[in-house]
Amino acid sequence: MTPADDSTDSTPRNDPHTFEVLGRVLTELCRPPGPLGDCLAFRLWPMLLGGGYVLSWYGMPEEDTVISYLLATAADDGQTDVLRPGDIRQLTRDRDRYTTIDIQGVKFQLRPEPMFPPEVYAALDAYWRSGDSKLPPRKVHAGGASEALG
Repeated sequence: MTPADDSTDSTPRNDPHTFEVLGRVLTELCRPPGPLGDCLAFRLWPMLLGGGYVLSWYGMPEEDTVISYLLATAADDGQTDVLRPGDIRQLTRDRDRYTTIDIQGVKFQLRPEPMFPPEVYAALDAYWRSGDSKLPPRKVHAGGASEALG
């Protein structure tokens, strides 16, 4: 058995349904007034295990804002017909680091990447000059609007 045969990925990424859901979700998130329309460095890549996709971006918004927007969009038939109530079925947190949502059977892992505050850049300047590493601690994500999914 080769490593390629030993796959735990039971969700195909190349079927029409997956591409349709991916397109619908990206359309809702990236077109105005979507929360990812003005973000910095938006990236998308396939998850290594379990199928689905990773959505990553720098700066604003927080992942709770993205989840709240998707829930509100799905609940409001006047806003869109792309998502409907019940389409967002599952929410899991990966060791309190990333949130994975399931939309119509396709997994999306949300990864907001923090922007460095000015204090970090100032500490890096001191580090490169003196070798003293006194970086401020990183904020740990706490739950918020994502508890609405249960």
